[in-house]
Amino acid sequence: MTTTATAIVESPNWLDLPDDVTAKILMKLGVVEIIESTQKVCVSWRRICKDPSMWRHIDMSNLSYHHYNIYNLEKLYFHIIDRCQGNLIDISIDNFASYDILRYIAERTTGLKRLRLFSYDAMGISHAGMVALKFPLLEELDATLCYFSVEALKVIGKSSPLLRCLKLNKGAGLFEEPGCNDEALAIAETMPGLRHLQLVGNDMTDDGLQAILKACPHLESLDLRKCVHLLTNIKKMCSDKINSLKLPYDPMDENDDHALEFSDFEDDYDYDYSGDDDDDVE
Repeated sequence: MTTTATAIVESPNWLDLPDDVTAKILMKLGVVEIIESTQKVCVSWRRICKDPSMWRHIDMSNLSYHHYNIYNLEKLYFHIIDRCQGNLIDISIDNFASYDILRYIAERTTGLKRLRLFSYDAMGISHAGMVALKFPLLEELDATLCYFSVEALKVIGKSSPLLRCLKLNKGAGLFEEPGCNDEALAIAETMPGLRHLQLVGNDMTDDGLQAILKACPHLESLDLRKCVHLLTNIKKMCSDKINSLKLPYDPMDENDDHALEFSDFEDDYDYDYSGDDDDDVE
């Protein structure tokens, strides 16, 4: 008679994992989940969750109005920014950005390189207020469906000399003034080091585009989708310097943050582009 031995395989103990491996796993979770649940699992996880290295990259883009109704979001942001202890490199904020939050970031971090804001109105911020929002090491600013005054753009450009990527995208029907070059001229005046520029839905004319191309000689990619006031042959103008070029009539990508904002616009606005005949927080 043959006896078959059954091996008992024990499940791995997560607490035996090295701290750096555990941290990488925990960073896949959302900020609210870490604060409200994960750090309360055990002493080891709480220690890891309070390590400043866990908070060098903060993504708050998945917060919804459900969170807004439950938490004091401004207090939550302050708490998280405090945890990074000045080591914040990258932060994304959707819908709930405020001047106080941005000022808090500016006052407590010195090495911020990437700032992503979605749906934020900064038109009411004074010049002095914008001066307080200095990010001297900023390399990328994504401000989709955000509204800055021309003076604010100039302050950003002058105080962020390392800025290489700017995304300043507007939504359908939100054009401030048809054929206005103020933003384009502010970019040309203060952001000569740009490599990548996305201006979906901008109101500039040919003059504004020419100013940018002349003042920003290092541009490698340029997104001009929905810039309906451009009439010149853009391909010809940009052929010698732009490696990646998106034209006013090019379609929006499904993954673009602002794609849905233009869905009705594309159906209702039938324009003839003639410029390219050649082809614990509570």
